[in-house]
Order: sequence, then structure tokens, then C-alpha cells
Amino acid sequence: MWQEAEQDLFARDLYLAGERVMPGTYRQIGSSREIHLDTEDFLPASLDGHVACYRRVENTWKQLALQVQPRV
Repeated sequence: MWQEAEQDLFARDLYLAGERVMPGTYRQIGSSREIHLDTEDFLPASLDGHVACYRRVENTWKQLALQVQPRV
């Protein structure tokens, strides 16, 4: 049996503009905008009249590419 509603599982992973979050990379939902925070800080507003929702990105393609070692 589920202990919590299904939508609550996804809501936990969403962050709103103005919310204080841990360092990391966050991608705005419905956009390709990525925000990288080096220290704990607040997520920025979208400034287009819409509420900006973000999702934390564990590894970006750029980070994965840097981890790949060329074969010799």
C-alpha cells in the first residue's frame, strides 16, 4: 500500500522560485534554463509573470562529458 499520495512523491522534488535550496544545478520546468548554485541560495524568479518551478538535476550532460576519459 502507498503511504502517501502519488502527487506528493513528485511535489517533494519540485522547488519554487524564492525557495532556499542546497548547492547544485536546478532546471526550470518547461524551459531549458539551468541555474547552478555554488552555495546555499534562493532560486530566481522567471520574470515573465509565471511561477517558476525547478527540479534538481543530479548530473548534466556537461558534467557527464567531463567524467568520460578518452581511451588511449
